[in-house]
Amino acid sequence: MVVVEVLPISIKTQRRRFDLFGTLQGFSYKYNDIVVISSKFVSMSEGSIVKLSKVKVRKKAKELATKNHMDAKLAELVLRESEYVMRTGVPGFLLAIRDGTIAPNAGIDKSNVPRGYAILYPRDPFETAEKLKLKFLAELGIRVGVVIADSRLMPTRIGTTGVAIACAGFEPVEDQRGRRDLFGNVLRVTFKAVADALATMGVAVMGESDESTPAAVVRGANVIWSDKKFSWKDMAVEPLQDIYLRGNLELVSEK
Repeated sequence: MVVVEVLPISIKTQRRRFDLFGTLQGFSYKYNDIVVISSKFVSMSEGSIVKLSKVKVRKKAKELATKNHMDAKLAELVLRESEYVMRTGVPGFLLAIRDGTIAPNAGIDKSNVPRGYAILYPRDPFETAEKLKLKFLAELGIRVGVVIADSRLMPTRIGTTGVAIACAGFEPVEDQRGRRDLFGNVLRVTFKAVADALATMGVAVMGESDESTPAAVVRGANVIWSDKKFSWKDMAVEPLQDIYLRGNLELVSEK
């Protein structure tokens, strides 16, 4: 029987840029561990924090802010950080997509940062995950997988789960088409979202408030190990092809 453990990593609160790999040390990692790290912790390490008083607001952001009853400076940041936004939002929030991930306000958050600031998504989370994976191998001599995770709301559900915004070291999605279920039926459309499942495990022990647990280790998970470099396209469908979103998006910028 396979036993999977999820082990929290408590770290002192960081208030400025820091060395991400160094801060994660002090835990007894093992070969084939999956290290799940909060996206906000990654953003903090690279200084992806904005002082709201310095944000210059454009006309489109003002219009969206008025329509959705939200801070115009936050709306401006959402526009800057997104490829797509929903045509209609809800009071206080815009639903936006960046690099294949949908999130309220493009993942921009004003919690767990000093008052008057906002924290953005990491600049290049897949590159960060890849570098961390290689650092564990070079410095500690062990193979680990890395997941950079954020919390997310599921449609019609109360509360948050986890989503992987990047990963390294293993296949983030497993194609199960062609396999048979318990009754012999051939699976025709099934893919297993491995990275998202691991992100949810990590988020479950990290918490959302003052736990000071920005990372966790999933030990014993069954993954397909890989040295490939991944991108969001390995984990997501194009937004305009998504069954929930098609017909409800507006292109706001090109990257």
